[in-house]
Amino acid sequence: MRCAALGALVLCVPSLARAHEFFAVRDENPLVRGYYLPMPSDARAASPSNLSVTLSLMNTTNVDERGDERYLIDGEALTLRITYEHALTDDLHYRMTLPIIHDSGGFMDGLIEDWHRWFGFSRGYRPYYPKNQLDYSYSGLSTINLTHDETNIGGLAGDLGYFAFDGEHQTVSLWGGLQAPTGSVAGLTGDGAWDGAAWAHYAWRGIRWQVGSELGVVEPFGDELFAGRGHQLSGFGRVALTREFGANWALRAQLDGQTRRVRDSAVRLTGPSLELSVGATRRLWHRFRIEMGFAEDAAVNTAPDITFFLGIRN
Repeated sequence: MRCAALGALVLCVPSLARAHEFFAVRDENPLVRGYYLPMPSDARAASPSNLSVTLSLMNTTNVDERGDERYLIDGEALTLRITYEHALTDDLHYRMTLPIIHDSGGFMDGLIEDWHRWFGFSRGYRPYYPKNQLDYSYSGLSTINLTHDETNIGGLAGDLGYFAFDGEHQTVSLWGGLQAPTGSVAGLTGDGAWDGAAWAHYAWRGIRWQVGSELGVVEPFGDELFAGRGHQLSGFGRVALTREFGANWALRAQLDGQTRRVRDSAVRLTGPSLELSVGATRRLWHRFRIEMGFAEDAAVNTAPDITFFLGIRN
């Protein structure tokens, strides 16, 4: 009997040490996804280790022309993002993130058109372009042309976080990170340079409600995507509201935004951007949780039309 009680306690304690404020999602816009954008910080100092595996499916058709700049971003991207976090000391954590991205014409164009029609959303330029094609093209400040299926790894990111305060109801942490030039410039999964970032995280947890917020800056130390114009300081932020229902289910809404990533660019997909993610989480066996939902461009044509995501983390 005592052994059973002790086993139950061992299973429950790691769950209580976890945080549940953010979805493990980011802007999957092909034009700027090669630049470093840190994943949300969703852990507590008391968590010895965290593993997150998220699969996202992005589908978009975006067209814009302003001045000498023009682009067509029409395609689908399947991204597997793996993040591992571990405690070095009681207050210091490190985290590694690696994305693997497959671009293709996809299969969801018809479904996305129906989705927009059912909910009364504008279908934009979709009716004017062939279904299930891959065409990432841009001209102006540089030349981008990706029209055949590719699979590439993205930038490997390493982050270091210091937990200045971590109590039952509130957490404050400070983070810094670097992204290595492991991605493909031609495949739009890297910018060909080291990138750096610094940001602050704050979370509040009540009995049924949780709020998370982050604010930070990022800067590439070089740029081969837009002929050096992406080498500039940019800001990013995110806020999420979570409501728990019972012991296992929760619903969440999350806003992610960033300022312009490319200097001298006037087209919408190079920023600023605002994206809304809505979904649910489900606890499994006390130690794991599944996350599912979708993200839409809250500011029209500043982010992909839609991104579905499914993830699991401990």
